[in-house]
Amino acid sequence: MRFLFTFLSLFISIQLLASPESDSGIFGPTYKNILNETEKWANEYPELVQIIDYGKSVKGRPLRMVLVMKQMHVKSRPAFLMSGSTHGNEFLAIETSLPLKLLEKQRIPGAVKNFLDHGGVFVFIPILNPDGYESRERENANGIDLNRDWDLAETGFKGFTQPETQQLAEYLEKLTQPPFNLNFKVTVDYHCCVGAILYPWSYTKKKLPEPDLSHHIELAEIAKKFLSIDYGTTGEILGYYPQGTTKDYYYSKYNSLTYTYEGRYQEENKYLESHVKWWEAIVSDTLKRITLASERLTLLNFPFLVSFF
Repeated sequence: MRFLFTFLSLFISIQLLASPESDSGIFGPTYKNILNETEKWANEYPELVQIIDYGKSVKGRPLRMVLVMKQMHVKSRPAFLMSGSTHGNEFLAIETSLPLKLLEKQRIPGAVKNFLDHGGVFVFIPILNPDGYESRERENANGIDLNRDWDLAETGFKGFTQPETQQLAEYLEKLTQPPFNLNFKVTVDYHCCVGAILYPWSYTKKKLPEPDLSHHIELAEIAKKFLSIDYGTTGEILGYYPQGTTKDYYYSKYNSLTYTYEGRYQEENKYLESHVKWWEAIVSDTLKRITLASERLTLLNFPFLVSFF
């Protein structure tokens, strides 16, 4: 009886140590196998997929990005950015499965195909922190939290002290210039384990200005519809106000709709199809906004056309 009690106490202690505060409870393949998987995407869809190793981690692992786009000359290309495992122990298996699902969607008529046909681009970074991912640790190999290492112009906070964040930021900036000309519309950084979607600001209680706040809430409402999760700012959901997060940087730098998706402990991978539907809705919403913006610009440049509408 005493042995059974000791065993149960040990089991409970192990479960508590594996708490969902910063550990998804979902174990993925090796980083090498993930890299191999991205190369399979490129082989299967050579006309769409470009693999870019934009740098190296602290331990020398390649930092990989996958671009999905059609080759065409477009002055400005709307782009979506998805990243995962910024915290190495928060892998959800969505980050490595979603790209292939969306690639399959472009084979049939629908929002994804329409987006790519009109010059749209997907930027996938399945594992942002490969050293942390391999060691199952939140931080990178230098012990730094990479979701606290991004510049924040609003406060003068200086990040980019680590190769993983610095090299990614530099390459994303390069992508906004010729010949790529990307215009980041929506960014989603996948984390664990609250079961919520967070939008800016992270660092303050201050609200976003309108119409940005309403636009963020609209996509968050769609996520709630498909994924049954709550939404709000980091402070509203988590009760603290960190500086140096990806979503604050992307919003400040690119004026994108930016989110941290906090998956559910040990089970977010079960909702893959719901994530696909959410992303299809994101694409549809963005295409509508682009169309409306184009129509407004036409009316501003040719006011005499107002009488025809």
